[in-house]
Amino acid sequence: MIRPIFETPLPSETTKKADIQPINPDKGKEISIPNKLTRAPKSTSLKNLIKEPDVVSQANLSPKSKLATPFNEEDLVQYWDEFAESLAEKAHLKNTMINCKPVLGENFKFEVKVHNPAQQEALISNSLDLLKLLRTRLINDQVQMVVRIDENTEQKPVYTSTEKFEFLNNINPLLSKLIDEFNLSID
Repeated sequence: MIRPIFETPLPSETTKKADIQPINPDKGKEISIPNKLTRAPKSTSLKNLIKEPDVVSQANLSPKSKLATPFNEEDLVQYWDEFAESLAEKAHLKNTMINCKPVLGENFKFEVKVHNPAQQEALISNSLDLLKLLRTRLINDQVQMVVRIDENTEQKPVYTSTEKFEFLNNINPLLSKLIDEFNLSID
């Protein structure tokens, strides 16, 4: 905001009666306005135009604004699935949420173990919407989510045909019997 700069007399100087002009002669009140006014500078600083954001400290929040209603894992999974069903256009995230269920820990913190980094990134990027829904449905502002990659499920990729056969044979040992009966070869 630009304000005009007034030249005010020093405290040692006294204001003369001629310098005092009546504002409203009907009421008889007089306000001292110096005759010598200077103009405001013609340039404007950008620093003066920028407003600093209002910072709300945690101490100013009332205790009623922090909700901490207890809940169980069944409620958490129910609202987790509700959010997953609402994701029509995000099929990857929806499948991740259906396959990776949350496990409730202490202090309203739950953990989700995913299978790969892509699933982890999908959950983290949509965590604001997810946590907003969970906090409102569970009536608890202290709900927190931790997403981790499950080391046991992360598998190295199979490239060659023998690696593919070994991988599939571990899943179903009858595959080797099938190859023996029909005299098949693995290239």
